[in-house]
Amino acid sequence: MSSLLRDIRERVSIPGLVLVVVFISVIWGNSLVAGEGSGSLSAGVMAWVQGLLQSLGLPFAWVTNFLIRKVAHFTEYFILALLSSHAFDPKRGAGSEGIAATLVLCVLVSSIDETIQLFVPARCGRVADVLIDCSGALLATIIRNALVRWSRCRGPERGV
Repeated sequence: MSSLLRDIRERVSIPGLVLVVVFISVIWGNSLVAGEGSGSLSAGVMAWVQGLLQSLGLPFAWVTNFLIRKVAHFTEYFILALLSSHAFDPKRGAGSEGIAATLVLCVLVSSIDETIQLFVPARCGRVADVLIDCSGALLATIIRNALVRWSRCRGPERGV
């Protein structure tokens, strides 16, 4: 049993996993907010972004509530994938086990997230949102994996 725990500690960052669990709690907590509260939050972000663009003299009407909500989905799971890929690959080995664990976790968390919304007033779970979430997770995983491999190629002689 102790060798199993030692093996897990070598392959997984426990503090990283704690951070992943906290972030998942935030995601699921947001899903528990009723539709009216969720809608007003995204409307506030939309107004802020539109105001910023307008103050810079840039077109702003293209920023819609729908766009803000979908970008939020993508961004949440981009961040979750970065956190979990670090937790599952703390030694930056860019191994396939860590990549697979990250992607499976993100698919499960997203699926549960959309299922939660089925039971919240004025919210609904959407398969399209799961796909957006998974796209964010996949992009983050690809970027992190490429950066890890690039830094390993540079080697210790270059200060990496």
